[in-house]
Amino acid sequence: MRKKVLIIGSGKHARVVAYNLLSENKYDIAGFVTTDKIGQSTYLGYPLFDSFINFDKAQINNLKDIFKTDLFHIGFGSIKYRKLVFNFFVENGWEPVNIIHPSAVISPYTKLGNGILIEAGCLITPNPMIGNNILINTGSQINHDNIVYNHVHIASGVILSGSVEIGENTLLDAGVIVTKDKKIGANCIIGAGSVVTKDIPDNKIAYGIPCKIIRDNS
Repeated sequence: MRKKVLIIGSGKHARVVAYNLLSENKYDIAGFVTTDKIGQSTYLGYPLFDSFINFDKAQINNLKDIFKTDLFHIGFGSIKYRKLVFNFFVENGWEPVNIIHPSAVISPYTKLGNGILIEAGCLITPNPMIGNNILINTGSQINHDNIVYNHVHIASGVILSGSVEIGENTLLDAGVIVTKDKKIGANCIIGAGSVVTKDIPDNKIAYGIPCKIIRDNS
């Protein structure tokens, strides 16, 4: 019998996670958890626990008994909260799983962390290092010798050229291109369609062709 995974979230991105998980055909869905009190007991036909609130340790441990698993995956896209919730589950003995759509092409020389979602049509070429709790949306490319640090959100159609570094907790919106050898710092937001031709330091919001810093990301 296959192991079951608890999906943390019950919105649109949770549907995406569920689709990729079922497509991979490696795990089953245990159920969903949401922070909202929404007054329903199921989501997509699976059990829903609808009052996971305020990082309550007793409550999170109770989820293991409710859903009969200690495997989880973050099922929401918000860069503001993914790191907090991921770390809270890990610190309380839960195991993050990788979910990889079968159409993704991934070099066997890739170093993958834990809790990663790689969606349909993605391409990952040799020797990148990809950290924990990374979201890589449909059709994105991570090319050779990239380093993607923890908790990064890569939206659809992003292209990271060779030897690129992306800092922790950064969002690359849809269609961003990062040219060879460039570094983007931690806690950055790079706007959709931008072409990054120069390094971007930590804590910046930037966009454009070529990409320019607009303001601090506070």
